[in-house]
Amino acid sequence: MEVKRFLRIVRAFSDNPEDYDLSKGRITVQVRDEVIEATLSQDADDELFVIEHGQRLKARSWIEKRLARLPMLADRICSHDDSPKPFVAPSGKLVRNLQIDSEISESSENDITTAMAGTLAERIPGTTSVWFLTSDAGEGKTSVIHHLAVQQALKYKQRKARWLLVPIPLGGRTFLRFDDVIIAALANRLRFQFLYYDAFLELVRLGLVVPAFDGFEEMIIEGATGEAVSALTELVKELGSSGTILIATRKAYYEYKSFQTIAQLLDPITNDDVAFGNMSLDRWNRDQFIEYGKKRGRDQVDELFNKIAGSLGADHPLLTRAVIVRRLFDVVNYDEPELPKLLERIRLQPQDYFSEFITAIIEREAREKWLDKSGEFARPLLTVEEHHLVLSRVAHEMWIQSRDDLRIADIGVVAELFTEDEGKSPAIARQIQERLKQHALLVKTRDGKRLGFDHEDFREFYLGLDLGRELVASDASNVKTILDMTTLPQVTVEKATNYVRCRGNPYSTIELLQDLASREPSVSFVRENCGFLTVTLVDRLDECCVSVSNMSFPADSLRGRSLRGVTVSDSHFSTTSLEDAKLINCRFERCRLERIEGIPSEIKNTRLYECDVASLVYPDNEYDDVELYDPRQIQRRLSQTGFILECDPTVEPKAIKPEEVMSPDLKLVQRVLRIFSQATRISELLIRKRLGKNFGRFEKVILPILSSARVLEELQDDKRGHQRRFKIAVPMRRIEEAMTESGGDFERFVDAIGS
Repeated sequence: MEVKRFLRIVRAFSDNPEDYDLSKGRITVQVRDEVIEATLSQDADDELFVIEHGQRLKARSWIEKRLARLPMLADRICSHDDSPKPFVAPSGKLVRNLQIDSEISESSENDITTAMAGTLAERIPGTTSVWFLTSDAGEGKTSVIHHLAVQQALKYKQRKARWLLVPIPLGGRTFLRFDDVIIAALANRLRFQFLYYDAFLELVRLGLVVPAFDGFEEMIIEGATGEAVSALTELVKELGSSGTILIATRKAYYEYKSFQTIAQLLDPITNDDVAFGNMSLDRWNRDQFIEYGKKRGRDQVDELFNKIAGSLGADHPLLTRAVIVRRLFDVVNYDEPELPKLLERIRLQPQDYFSEFITAIIEREAREKWLDKSGEFARPLLTVEEHHLVLSRVAHEMWIQSRDDLRIADIGVVAELFTEDEGKSPAIARQIQERLKQHALLVKTRDGKRLGFDHEDFREFYLGLDLGRELVASDASNVKTILDMTTLPQVTVEKATNYVRCRGNPYSTIELLQDLASREPSVSFVRENCGFLTVTLVDRLDECCVSVSNMSFPADSLRGRSLRGVTVSDSHFSTTSLEDAKLINCRFERCRLERIEGIPSEIKNTRLYECDVASLVYPDNEYDDVELYDPRQIQRRLSQTGFILECDPTVEPKAIKPEEVMSPDLKLVQRVLRIFSQATRISELLIRKRLGKNFGRFEKVILPILSSARVLEELQDDKRGHQRRFKIAVPMRRIEEAMTESGGDFERFVDAIGS
């Protein structure tokens, strides 16, 4: 380690970064109100050592043990073990970053936690490694992170590892400051108060710590403006082409193919060497279900799996989602008479299986635990419906406070207001207030001062129940209060709309949502949430004749939808796939569609009138996916898909010539530029492997032109393995604009970049 770097790190740990003294090889600095005096020395190989109290350590080891106190941090991680018991390792898939695997090949791993430990330990000099851990909700991302953190801490204490994984819970916050969140996680959760934010960053740069940011659902937001908002860029810039970080999220940024979306992350960090990789969790299968059941000490686990699979199918979430499986073993046995009834209810309500499952948990609570024993006979304190109601009020209060948990005193207030509204007697009210703090679906935080739902899906479910009641009651004021907070979770929207279908009038609810959306500005959470609720309500309505306008629809709002007789006008659609979508007798008027992807399953008599489609992606056998920006090419492709395009009769349409297609050269450019969504700098070897037989033309004809136009820049001072390496020399935003202006022609693309 160089002396200059050592001093920078010491300043990051010091109480006053400017107050230190270095003279004649001796350093004096104050760290956490302790004055440290040590001597520096170097051996013949220029290795830097620190001598303190007669003990001679390498500079890295001295920082690790003396300044950072990482052995103590390892102890705190082990003592604050939040990993699930018992733990079943999920399988998964691993896509290594380009600096390690130039093929970007996907490997299947039977034990993804072991694969993660090995992958996160890999250090690439001069590169920041960003790993995404992805899965659907409830499939174990948080469990995997906490389990791996504890296992890594144990290895560190046994001197079998030199780095720690530090979980940083984010709770899906939309806007956040990394310095506050990281230090709060260390101080509040782990009770470790020996690091400043700058010092934490230095440990990440040294590879001694890998932060695992959990709950990053809102890191990449496809909002009403179609822009991706990321706090990740600032952290990556601060790391300066060093260190490794892990991001747990339901959807990684590179799942979007739009240059505009990628630009939000890449443009600010083009001067840094950053590589991206992905680890995805698979849903549980039969083996993992049985392994978990046996670890729980349950008998006849095979029979239980077979019985559920025979009724609902082996791929049903009741068997494959880890969070539901855990709760399943809490409430049912193979030979219980309630199991066949539960399976039959779920089979009859496949779209609302989660509601039926939660109801089964509540029924057991009401029947066996929430009992009033003050009289001669024990009787339930609350009905099942009242259980749902009080929990929905708890979820509502959490949503309004923008928190995942509430103070125990606030829980008491919610219970008190509920018992007053329901007219409960004082004796019953006191019991309800005490029992609510011990509810099966609520758990205490580690400090014991707050209560939260056992899983975010339960909180989102009860928020949807609360919203559904307000929608059925047509209480515009209360509905707006809920919709105005932030983007609604999908579980919440599904529960609210199911509630409206069962107990209300979908058409009246759509009128209410239309009225709320019309009163809002073009960019607002209310408009987007109204659009999300509306498109979910009209999905699969048999005889639908609905017209809505001035709404904003979130990402993938049309994926898998079946819409009949729906008219949407003057509205905005974020990036959406049409995969598995059925659009029959629909009409879209003067709508802005940011981006259309995928091939719909059925388009019949669906018209686009004066709609603006910014870009369209279609599969191409030779060039993978091809993205179109030219309006005329997009119109022709949409017509081939089955849409009927209509224009203002007063405006003469531009002719679409048959030969107007994207040029092969521009397709090659798109294919190369997409590689930069996995790394900010790529090698010539990677381009050669990607393009195959087309590399010769790219190297001889296209690459010189792109270099002259400064689209790609060769890194003269950064040759690894005697390979040429390149980076993008213009912002991705500008590339997308040039693609739009090019009309599919390579030469016009180059001219647009130059202008």
